[in-house]
Formats: sequence, structure tokens, C-alpha cells
Amino acid sequence: MIYLDNNATTCPLPAVAEAVLHTLQHGFGNPSSIHGGGEAARQRVEEARAQVAGLINARETEVVFTSCATESINTALRGAVEACRLERSRMVITSVEHEAVHDIAQWLQGRGTDVAIVPVDALGRLDLGRLEEELKTPTTILSLMYANNETGVVMPVPEAVRLARDAGAVVHVDAVQAVGKIPLDVDEIGCDFLSLSGHKFHAPKGVGVLYVRRDARFRPLVIGAGQEGGRRGGTENVPGVIGLGVAAQTMAQGIAERCAHLARLSTRLEERLLAIPDTCLNGDPDGRTPGTVNVSFKGIEGSAVVLTAARDGVCLSAGSACAAAQHGGSHVLEAMGVPFEYLHGAVRFSCCESTTLDEVDRALEVVEKAVAYLRAMDPTAAR
Repeated sequence: MIYLDNNATTCPLPAVAEAVLHTLQHGFGNPSSIHGGGEAARQRVEEARAQVAGLINARETEVVFTSCATESINTALRGAVEACRLERSRMVITSVEHEAVHDIAQWLQGRGTDVAIVPVDALGRLDLGRLEEELKTPTTILSLMYANNETGVVMPVPEAVRLARDAGAVVHVDAVQAVGKIPLDVDEIGCDFLSLSGHKFHAPKGVGVLYVRRDARFRPLVIGAGQEGGRRGGTENVPGVIGLGVAAQTMAQGIAERCAHLARLSTRLEERLLAIPDTCLNGDPDGRTPGTVNVSFKGIEGSAVVLTAARDGVCLSAGSACAAAQHGGSHVLEAMGVPFEYLHGAVRFSCCESTTLDEVDRALEVVEKAVAYLRAMDPTAAR
């Protein structure tokens, strides 16, 4: 199998798997218990909290463990709205945010929160001028992703955060796709909340992070017995948290080398893919995270390319895995104005540091044959 769907999920690192297994077998105590087994589990959880804090340059007390990024996003956005001091809460998001942000925004809108959606241009870049205009209306919270999960386009987060802070709004940053590719420093970013998902950077599924700035006003989403400093109820997922800590420590190192390797893979992918007739690149060619390449093949379905390639053991995606599970469309490409004849032909390639150039070359051969096969079935497809 050649796995090029790392933006959907990643394979746990060997050290992560080892740490998780060891914890399941030997560190299964409840970290809220006061006996030796519980104290040992609590110590390991706090060690992992320190590792995550190091990844984003936060205080350990500002790190809250959750079940996933979706929970983190829900907690930040609902919590900020519920703690709002404005007469009427208001949220600003972009047209290309992850479904987790769009869906909770829609839910809050149905309960009285005003929601403004800022557009992007044809390359997926945020319109900062439009954002500044939207922030002139009193705003509770701005939610902005750092790197887009479908196209890899990097948003001007520091500039957007400054605009929001100057306007008196709090800021949530979805940094799920940025870990290990963009240095994350919450003090430099200036955000109030930041979300991470463990399985996007070689930790297990079922564990995430919400950074909560020490002076941020919000109300917890999950009410329980006071775990996580009263900010997220429920017994901690100790094996997952410990695996997350190991992955965080690894991802904080060697970012320059990792990005250089991913950039070489991206270059090879783009050169070969764009040589296929009637193929276009989706996203800013000069402003994306390395390792993510999204292209559209005119006149054929991206899902058909993915399924055809899968027969030869190549794992790709036709967009966001979360969106595909619901309706298969891409609101991101629609927001960018991708022409109809290319819109449904999108395929995303996403590599990680263990992906080799040889794997990319073999995957490209499979994709080239898949596209030719699908177009041969419908000779009018690329016209």
C-alpha cells in the first residue's frame, strides 16, 4: 500500500504505539485516583501536557486534553459565545473553514448568534480587507484555520489575529493541519484558543488538544467531575494523551528538514500531475503547506480516480474525509470558484515525512493510468 492521505489521518509513530501499549498494560490507573496507580497515571498525563505545551510554546496550565479537534472547536466557539458580554453574540469565520467550524457556526446561528462568512479568492487566499470590514461590527469571536485541510493554503493568521484583537474580538485558530509544518507559538500568534488533533500528527485517534489562554473567558462544553482544571469533564484518555505527548515532542523538532523533504515530494507531484492534459492545480502555488497537492481532472469524478487508484494499493482522497462521509462535495473548492467542469474532479495528495520519492513516483504511474482509463470510458470527459 502507498499511503498519500495523511491530511485525513496519519500512521502512529513507532514510539507512540510503544508508549500507548505500555500504558494500556502497565499504566491503566485513573489519574483522578489518589493511590499509587492513579498518581503514576496523573504524572504521565502531566508529562504529556508539558510536551504539548512545548510544541505550541504555551503554559502547561493552558493545555486542555479533549477527544478530538471537533470537540476542541465546539468547546472554544460555544464556550466563547456563552461567555459573551455583548448584547448579541457574533462570530466571523471564513468560507473555507473545516466542517466542524461551519457546522457549529450554523448551530449557534440557529440559537441567535450572528455569523459572518469572509470569502477567499480563486487561489484560496483570505481577503484581509473584507475581514477588516466585518470586524468593524462588534464581534465575539473570529475562528480561522492556519492551513486548509483540502488545498494546504496557509492563511495570514498573525495579521488576521491582530485585526481581531484590535477590534476587541477573541480568536480561535484551527491549527490541525499546521503541526510539524509551521512553527506554532501561541504568544506570537496572539490567539485565545487553538485546536489540535492527535491523529493528524502521528498520535492515536480519539485525543485532541484545546489551548485556552489563561485569561480567556469561556464556559466548558463537557461538564463532569472537574477534570482538566474544570474545563473538560470526563476521565482522561491516558494512553491517548501519553501517545499525543510523544508525537508532539517529535513534531516540534526538525520542522525545516521535514518541510524540505515534503517540498521535494510536492514538486514531483505537481510536475507529473500537471503534465496530464486538462488538469489544474487548486490553491495558491506559492502559499501552501508542503506535502499537500490538490488537483482537478476535467470532466471526470475525483472519487472515481480515488477508487480506481485504490485497486492498485494507492490511498488518496477526493477532498475532506469528513465531507466525503456526508455528501462528497467540497465547499472549499466551491468557495474558490473552481469551474464546474473541474469542481468534482478534485483529488488530494497528502504526504508525511516517511513518504518516499519512490512511493510518489509509483503512485503517479497508477494515477496517470487511472485518469487515462476513466477518460477512455467517456471520450467526451476532457472536452
